[in-house]
Amino acid sequence: MKNPRKFIQQQTNHMLSKSTERLGQFKQFLFAPNLITFVISVVVGNSFGSTIKALVNLVFGLFDFTRLWLFSTQHTLYYNRITQPLSEFASSLLTTVLIATIVFFTIRFINETLIVDPVNKWGYNQAHADALHLQKQNEETIALQRKILAELEKLNQQENPK
Repeated sequence: MKNPRKFIQQQTNHMLSKSTERLGQFKQFLFAPNLITFVISVVVGNSFGSTIKALVNLVFGLFDFTRLWLFSTQHTLYYNRITQPLSEFASSLLTTVLIATIVFFTIRFINETLIVDPVNKWGYNQAHADALHLQKQNEETIALQRKILAELEKLNQQENPK
């Protein structure tokens, strides 16, 4: 070993470049649109599932309350058969809305601050971007065609004065 300092510097540079590369790969994995879509589906879907469950409990609570009121000999009204499922449904619905709001703003934060390339942003739609690009090109083509027609009309009038 001729120069240990140079060897250590080379090894350090190699290790740093590898760790930076792996960190980039991890970031790419973490912010991959498919993974983010999956996470959003699981989180919001789970919350939505609990809201549907609370809604079903509310509906059956109403049926149970109506059944007891109509067919019970004492006509005892148990309001907790309605109020408890109603409060559970309202709580679950509010939780779902809050979770969806937090997920929305988190994705928006990730898209605006952490991801630079628009192709890698969550919610990026290549077909939509292509359609917008084609629409812009089409508008430019139409404008050029109008200019050409105007020039041709001028030339035609100059050649054939009335």
